[in-house]
Amino acid sequence: MADTEAQDRVVSNDGQTYSGVTSTTQTTSDPVTGAAVSRSSTLSWSGRPLANRIVGLAAGIVFIFLAFDFIFHAAGATNVGFAAFIFSIGGALAAPFAGIFKTTLTTPGTLIVWADILAFVVYAIAAAIVIKVISMTTDERARKTV
Repeated sequence: MADTEAQDRVVSNDGQTYSGVTSTTQTTSDPVTGAAVSRSSTLSWSGRPLANRIVGLAAGIVFIFLAFDFIFHAAGATNVGFAAFIFSIGGALAAPFAGIFKTTLTTPGTLIVWADILAFVVYAIAAAIVIKVISMTTDERARKTV
């Protein structure tokens, strides 16, 4: 008997999630007995591309630092311990936006740092654009292989 291989590939895309099934069946003849031997395998996958998940994770970590920085300043946290760590990381992330808007002093010791809010918005837009570009390039590759 001859080797035959049939492969069905289905890829569906609903924007950022990809799923699909690949089935392969191979029939061969056993060299000793001459009997037909069939092997089949099915591979299925689903989920967002790995690069999208990495960008989402990085954006989430940045958002957490900026949110804590904003909350700690608004609550009047002192610059010691964990708050000092958050202030240093959050301040570095918001540094490109410092000075665009004035920091508001609400009551003695509490601040509204508008640079944190602006940084949060700009980084969210940047992450969304990067995720969309990755999705578009991954979608293009998936269409070509079908």
